[in-house]
Amino acid sequence: MKIILTSFFLFIFVFLLVSYVNAQNLTVHDIMAEPSIAGMRVEGEKLSPDGSKVAYLWNAEGKMPMDLYLVSTSGGEPARLLGPRDLPPPSERPAKENRLDYGLTIRDDFVKARENQIGGLEWSPDSKKLLFVQNGDIFVLNIEDKIRASGGTAAINRWKDVESAIQRFVDHVPILIQASQSSDVKEYQIYGQVAEARSKLLNALMEEPAGSNGSKSDGQVHAVLDSNKELERLVGLVARFVDIYPSLRKGDKFSRIADEITGTENRISVALIDYQQSEKIARPKRYTKTQSPEFGARFLDNDRIMFQQSGNVFVLNTLDATLVQLTREANPPNFISVSNATSSKDGSMLAYVVSDSSKQKALIVPNYLDEFVQASTVRRGWSEQKIFVTPTDASRDRPFEIKLPPAEGVSNFRRLIWAIDGRSLIVDRNDKDTKRRQLFFIHNVGGKDEQTILVTEETDDKWQAPLSSIAEPNPKNPGQLIYCSEVDGFNHIYLATLKKNSPEPNPRGEIRQENPSDPGYSSNVSIRQLTRGNWQVEWAKWTADGNRIVFSSTEENTAERQFYALSPAGGEKVELFSGKKGIKSGAQIDEVNAQPTLVYDYSTWDHPDDLYAIRVCPGCEGVNAPVAITSSVPAAFVNMKWNAPKFLSVPSRDGKKIPVRVYFPNGFDAMQKYPMVIFVHGAGYLQNVINGWNNYSREFMFNELLVQKGYVVLDMDYRGSSGYGREWRTDVYDFLGGKDYDDHIDAIDFMIKNYSVDPKRVGVYGGSYGGFMAEMLAFRAPEKIAAAAALRPVADWKNYYASSPGYTAQRLGFPDKNPEGYKRSSPITYADGLKTHLLILHGLSDTNVHVQDSMQLIEKLVRLEKTPYFETMFYPSEDHGFGRPESWTDEYERILNFFDKHLRS
Repeated sequence: MKIILTSFFLFIFVFLLVSYVNAQNLTVHDIMAEPSIAGMRVEGEKLSPDGSKVAYLWNAEGKMPMDLYLVSTSGGEPARLLGPRDLPPPSERPAKENRLDYGLTIRDDFVKARENQIGGLEWSPDSKKLLFVQNGDIFVLNIEDKIRASGGTAAINRWKDVESAIQRFVDHVPILIQASQSSDVKEYQIYGQVAEARSKLLNALMEEPAGSNGSKSDGQVHAVLDSNKELERLVGLVARFVDIYPSLRKGDKFSRIADEITGTENRISVALIDYQQSEKIARPKRYTKTQSPEFGARFLDNDRIMFQQSGNVFVLNTLDATLVQLTREANPPNFISVSNATSSKDGSMLAYVVSDSSKQKALIVPNYLDEFVQASTVRRGWSEQKIFVTPTDASRDRPFEIKLPPAEGVSNFRRLIWAIDGRSLIVDRNDKDTKRRQLFFIHNVGGKDEQTILVTEETDDKWQAPLSSIAEPNPKNPGQLIYCSEVDGFNHIYLATLKKNSPEPNPRGEIRQENPSDPGYSSNVSIRQLTRGNWQVEWAKWTADGNRIVFSSTEENTAERQFYALSPAGGEKVELFSGKKGIKSGAQIDEVNAQPTLVYDYSTWDHPDDLYAIRVCPGCEGVNAPVAITSSVPAAFVNMKWNAPKFLSVPSRDGKKIPVRVYFPNGFDAMQKYPMVIFVHGAGYLQNVINGWNNYSREFMFNELLVQKGYVVLDMDYRGSSGYGREWRTDVYDFLGGKDYDDHIDAIDFMIKNYSVDPKRVGVYGGSYGGFMAEMLAFRAPEKIAAAAALRPVADWKNYYASSPGYTAQRLGFPDKNPEGYKRSSPITYADGLKTHLLILHGLSDTNVHVQDSMQLIEKLVRLEKTPYFETMFYPSEDHGFGRPESWTDEYERILNFFDKHLRS
C-alpha cells in the first residue's frame, strides 16, 4: 500500500525519520515512541477462501485505532473499508463527576484509542461477506456492495461540495479564536491544538487528487474527513467557553461566529450524506447489540454465524433471524467453560471441549490505579476435559460425548479437526504429564457404528514438542491425514492412511443393518514419513485437490524459512520461488483452488514484515514470483543504515554449536577493549538468531542504540530455544539455568577471547525467561557479569508453576515430585551470591510472571543486606507485555543509564 502523507502530523513524522537517517543517533524515546519509527505492522490478516483477496487491520498513520483494509492477492492499491469511527458509537454510561480531577486520568487518550477496536475477521465460504467484531458485537460487511462506483462524475461533484463546505468551516475558525482572545480568554493550549488541527486539515484539502480521473483516493478522502472531525471536536471545546467565561457573553461577536460555524457543520453533514449515496458506500450490518459480548464468531455457511456468548455456543441464521443454542455446559460461576468449538467443513457438525477448572487456583492481581484498589483474579492450573459433538441445526437436545481411552496423569486436548466427510473427528491428546501424545481418528461420531482408531502414539521422556500438534486431514480422502512428529529428532511430516473395511454380506448376499455398506476402517494404520533430515517443519497444509502438501521449514538455513510443495504420491519436493531470503511466517492457503494462493509475512533482520502472495504452481512454466500486497514500512525507515549483525556459531563445553548474532560498533578495532551487553530473549522456546523481524523490534533498535554508544551486543539462541530440533529444545529438562546458563558463560568467554570484549565490562538484560537468566548470571557468575537488568523475571519456578503449570511441568515436572529440580532452577536460591549490580523491573499487573516473584526476591535481598547491589522499578499499569510508550521509555532509559553507569567507566 502507498502510505499517503496527507497531514501535517505525517509530514513531521517523515521529517523526523529523515533526521534519523542523517544523524543516525537514536534515543530511547525515538525507539519507544508511538507511532513507531518502523511504522505499524499489519494485523489480523485473513485470506478469503477463494484466494482472491486479503482483509487486514492497519493504520496509515501508524497509531491506534486500526482500520479495516482489503487488498487483492494479485497486487494493486489496498482499499480502506472502514474504521471504528465509521461504526455506531457504543452506548456509554456518563462519567461520574469528580471535582478532584487533578490526579491520574484512568481513561486517557491511550486507552480511548484502543477502545472499540475492530477484530476477529472471518470470511463467508463464498468469499463475498466479511464478518468482524467490534465492542463485543457482530457486524457483517457485504464486500461486493462495498466496491466503489469507480469515482464517477456524480461522486466527484458531490465530493467537491463536501470540500467546499469544509473550506468554509476552516475559514471561520480563526475568526472564532480571535473573538475569544479579544475577550481576554487565555486558553493558549487549546488555541495551539486548534491551529495544529486546522493546518493538518488544510494540508489534506490541498493534496492533489490521486485518482486517474481526478478523484480523491480512499486514503485522501478519509484523511480529510478524519482531520475535519478532529478540528470540529476542538472547535466545539472553544464554543463552550461561553459557559465558562462571562466576558464572552457581553458582546455578540463570539456567539454570532459560533452560530455560523454550527450552520457550516450542518452543511458538511448534508454534503457528506449526498456524497456517500453517490459513491454507493455500503455500511456493515450489525447483527448483535447485547450486554454480554459475543466472541469467536465465524461463518458456518454463507448464511449462518456461530459465536459464543456467556461461554456457550449459539448459531444465528441471518436469512430468517432464528437463533439456536448449541451448548449448555458453560457455567462461569462454577468455572465450567466451553472451548475449541470446531465445526465440520460443511458446517453441519460441531465438536467442542468442556473444561472443569474448579480445582484451579486463583491468582490475585491488584489494580492500584483507580480510586480504590481492586483485586481481579486469574485462575490457572489443570482442568478436567471432555469432548462433545452435536449437529449445528439443533436437532438434538443432548450432545454426544466422545469416549476415549482414559488418560494417564494430567492431560489436555491440543487439536480437534474434522475429516472431509463431516462424520469423522481427529483428536490430538497429550497425557502422562505432557510426555505422551495420542492421535485418535473417531469415525462416524455419535453413530451406533462409531469407531475409535489410534493413529499414532508417541512418548517423549521429557515433553512433547509444540510443533507436533500440526495435523491436517486430506481434503479429498476422509481416511487420510498428515501429522508432525519429532520421533527422529526433528519435526517432520508423516502420512497416515486408514484402510477401509469391506462390507460382509449375509448368507443371502444382502447388505443389511448388521453388515452395513459403510463398515468403517481397519485398526491397522499405514504410516509413511514424508520429510526427513536435520531440519524441522514449522507449518503444513494440503492443497484443495489433496494432491500436494505445502509446508515451511528450516531446511536451507535455521535463520530463515522457506516454502516447499510436496507430492505424497510420488515424493517430489519443489521449493517455491521466493526471491530474497529471510523469514516467511504466518502462512495461509486458500481452500478452493488446486493451484492455490499462498499468503505470508516476509521480513529480514533490518526490514519489518509485510504481506506477500504467491500462486502454488510447481509445474507452471515461467517464474511464479511472489507479489508484495502491503507496504507498511515508512520509506525513511527502509533507508536507515543499521549495523549489520554477524551470524556466528560459538562452541559449547559439551561439543555443540551455539547460534549467535553479534553487533559491532562502527570502526570496530580489535586492538581496543569494548564493553558488551548480552540480550537474552524470553519464552525459553523461542528463536531470535534469525534473518527476520519479530516481536523484539524495540530491543533490536535498542541494541542499535547500544552499538552507536560503543557497546558490542550479543544475541543468542541458548539451549531450549526453538528452531534446532528436539535435543536442543529439551536440553534444559530438569534444570532451567543448567545447560542454557552454560551456553551464556561459554559465549562470554568466546567473545572475550576472540572479539576484544573487556571481561570486566559485560552486562546482560532480558525479559521473562530473559529476566530469569539475567538474575541467574548475576547471582551465580558475578565475576563474569558487571551489570544485569532483569525485566518481569521468574525468580522462583514454583510460583510460575502456579501461574503456568503446563509450561513449567514440561520442563521441571511437579514441585512436590521434583523439589530439588525447582530449587536449583530458581534464581532466589542463589540470591546470596549477588556481588554485582542488578536492576529489577516489573509490571504490577503482570498476569503471566506474577510480581510476587520480584517481591519475594527483593525481600530476600533486603534480608541478606544486598542493598548496595540492587535497585528496582515497578509499573502499576503494565501487564507482562508493556503497552504504553511512556512505560517502555521509562524502562529502557533506566536500563541504558544503568549500563552506562556500570559498564562504560
